[in-house]
Amino acid sequence: MTIDSSELRIKQYTISPELYRKGYPAGRGPCGCTSVCCQEGVYADVKERDRILEHREMIAKHMDETQTKDESLWFELDEEEDADFESGRCVGTQVVNGKCAFLDKLGRCSIQVAAAGEGMHRWALKPTFCILFPLEVSNNVIQFDDLLDEEQACCSIDAEFDVPMFRACKDELIHILGEDGYGELETFYQERIRSRTPVHQQKEVV
Repeated sequence: MTIDSSELRIKQYTISPELYRKGYPAGRGPCGCTSVCCQEGVYADVKERDRILEHREMIAKHMDETQTKDESLWFELDEEEDADFESGRCVGTQVVNGKCAFLDKLGRCSIQVAAAGEGMHRWALKPTFCILFPLEVSNNVIQFDDLLDEEQACCSIDAEFDVPMFRACKDELIHILGEDGYGELETFYQERIRSRTPVHQQKEVV
């Protein structure tokens, strides 16, 4: 771990300072998801697509009447090259009835619902970039994705906060950094950042 308040590296990733210099007011955060980020479809690694299709019957069981159970309509046909994905290639999900093919009428991801309902980890089949949002990985930098900043409360952060963004996204960061990596981030924040943050910006109580 690099002990520098301007740049923090954990494993192969650089951690963007906004993850610990910005955050959410009490009672707000990514868990209040409105699913707006999913409406126009999402991108998945081609390996993630293949794993989802291997479980197509299981996932289809958890879809409702607003979705298609025809797996040939779940993903776009064209693949794209993108170094931020594990295999270097990604593919978009199709938009069905004005929303991602996997988004049900209650705004839930059928991939996650199916996994949890069948006794798997809730993220066992879910694409990584879906898990992380409103975080994103770009060129090995873990950062805030401002796609819906100031539009949706669940995806908006501010310099005045009760909970820093990295704590609000703890599970997501553990998913990509591991427990040990997240522990490094917490230690860095406690020792190098929190004690120096102006009181008018930091309101949290630990």
